[in-house]
Amino acid sequence: MTTQTIREAANQASARAEAVQDLLLVSSFGLWAMLLGVAPVVALRLLTGS
Repeated sequence: MTTQTIREAANQASARAEAVQDLLLVSSFGLWAMLLGVAPVVALRLLTGS
C-alpha cells in the first residue's frame, strides 16, 4: 500500500466515525428533549389521578 492509499483509508474510517458521533449527539439531544417535554405531563397526570 502506498502512503496515499493508507491516508485515504484512514480518512474514510474517520469520516464514518464522525458521522456515527454526529448521529449519537443528535439522538441524545432528541432523547433529552423528549424526556423534558414528557416528564411534566406524566407528573401532572399522576398527581391529578387521571
